[in-house]
Amino acid sequence: MRLKKARIQGFQSFRDSGYIEFLEGINLIIGQNNAGKSALLRALLPNLPDDRHRTLERWNSHELPAPEIALTIEISGAEIPEWVLRSGNPQLFPITQEQSRNCDAFIQEIFARQSVIFSVTHRPNQGFASPYPSHQFFHTTPQQVNYLCAKLTPRDGVLTIQHVGTNRNEDTLPTLLFEAWKRDMFYFTAERMASGQASSEYAERLAPNADNLPNILHLLQNERGDVFYKLVANLREIFSTVGNISVRTMPGGNSLEVRIWPTEAMNRPELSFPLNSSGTGVAQAIALLTAIMTIDKAIIIIDEINSFLHPAAVKALLRILQTQYAQHQYIITTHAPDVISFSNPTTIHLVKREGYESRVERLDLANVGVFREVAEHLGVSMADVFAAERVIWVEGQTEELCFPYLYQQTKGPLLRGIIFTAVAATGDFLANKRNHKLVYEIYSRLSTATANLAVAVAFSFDSENLTESEKKDMQREAKGVLHFLPRRHLECYLIDPAAIAAFIGGKDPQSVQTVTPDAVEAALREAAAKEPLHIPEWNDDITDEQWLACVNAAKLIGTVCGTLSEQRVRFAKKADSLFLLKHILENNRSRLQPLADYVANLVTAVTPSQPT
Repeated sequence: MRLKKARIQGFQSFRDSGYIEFLEGINLIIGQNNAGKSALLRALLPNLPDDRHRTLERWNSHELPAPEIALTIEISGAEIPEWVLRSGNPQLFPITQEQSRNCDAFIQEIFARQSVIFSVTHRPNQGFASPYPSHQFFHTTPQQVNYLCAKLTPRDGVLTIQHVGTNRNEDTLPTLLFEAWKRDMFYFTAERMASGQASSEYAERLAPNADNLPNILHLLQNERGDVFYKLVANLREIFSTVGNISVRTMPGGNSLEVRIWPTEAMNRPELSFPLNSSGTGVAQAIALLTAIMTIDKAIIIIDEINSFLHPAAVKALLRILQTQYAQHQYIITTHAPDVISFSNPTTIHLVKREGYESRVERLDLANVGVFREVAEHLGVSMADVFAAERVIWVEGQTEELCFPYLYQQTKGPLLRGIIFTAVAATGDFLANKRNHKLVYEIYSRLSTATANLAVAVAFSFDSENLTESEKKDMQREAKGVLHFLPRRHLECYLIDPAAIAAFIGGKDPQSVQTVTPDAVEAALREAAAKEPLHIPEWNDDITDEQWLACVNAAKLIGTVCGTLSEQRVRFAKKADSLFLLKHILENNRSRLQPLADYVANLVTAVTPSQPT
């Protein structure tokens, strides 16, 4: 299930928002406090509040229309039979006379579709409503008298399909969609969650309000240990102060309680703390991780993510969402520039309020540099290091995302207290040789700004076009804390025809049949042999180490993607490098071994030696 569009009319500060478009991935809603960001999210709730839009001219409820939310929702056809089986009752699916002649085949064809679009409206205290037929596979006229339906009857885990005639436009799909909306949409607010205790009962799925969190964690701890331990590992990555979690039966045996441990060791319950007594962010993060780790695909709504998490914790959480649980759709509100900068959003909407009315404006992602200039200012990005004991400053946000993911996939969990974070601008280090000593000193001092912390620092930069002599001089002046990527930049490790073909096919279905790994390799060789990408090291071999060390790989990959897709696919370094990295890890891991070894050396450089 995916939310494609929403239109808010007559709700809180929105007279009419117009259609707001959402895509897969992370969708950001930004704006000042009290602009209407939270109201926009509340408009998506299944339990829609009857909070009518008021102005100086009209404020009495009886004079105002009830709120109406128009939603465009995309599902896969395979979700429909699952809904029917879950309901346990017969359901009616509108069909035409022609479709009724081979009813079973028509319905099965719908079930096989990748995309089915519903346009529904939602009012307070009501479910979803939709024009007939809700699935939009045909149109009716007001004069129509006879209606036909496919009757889907669940029994013993199997659906039987038959067509029936009715004298009215019966269609139960909107009701099934509403029930799925209630199940698969999770809403996390900045308010403290009282989810640390629950009555002892069996539960397999987290409730949208997370009030059964102890039950789900208890199930995971006892029946799905691998998932539970991965959840704890993710939690440790977000919070340096959390070592473990456990669920126990409280004295009396009628309820469960979640306990937080400051250490990985769990010796005595007296040394742990109730979740309900822990910080707001811990409960929110546990509930959020539980939702995304136990459900295949969901819509995750997070209000003011930066209000309940420290900047370093926000960045760690966003990294986990993007690298490990990208199958979900996220809608997140924020006013923090570092969230905007690091979340790789697919859409950004700006909410502004003037007097009694909020309006929504979609921002062009091509101009998101305006926000990044703010986010990358030293005063913001330095906040990331205050929760870390060991800081690895990296070239940019691509490395900030990819390096820790690569390490965790190839070497194991990062030692607590180590973070990767991007410097504001590596040009500060490289552009002016007279200044780079001073810049090293500034960053090192900022890295050790927290009192009483023994901070270890390392820097990792691209080699770009620096000579070996220049790199050695800079490393000597940096007193051993500066490391250079052996190749020109990160994308030099991502020139993999199969990964690039998969990337193009995923972005442009028209190219799936023609853009094969062989076609990509031929295009890479052709582009590498011609200006402006030709370099002296080229010898007609895309696996040659000398060439890979020097080629402008990011530009080469972008050129090939555009050429093979007839310019329908663009390669964006920050947004798309992770896809290539993950594909290569899954299918050709040895190709990334040199990069994995380099990242491991960075971690070793800031890791204290263990006593022998």
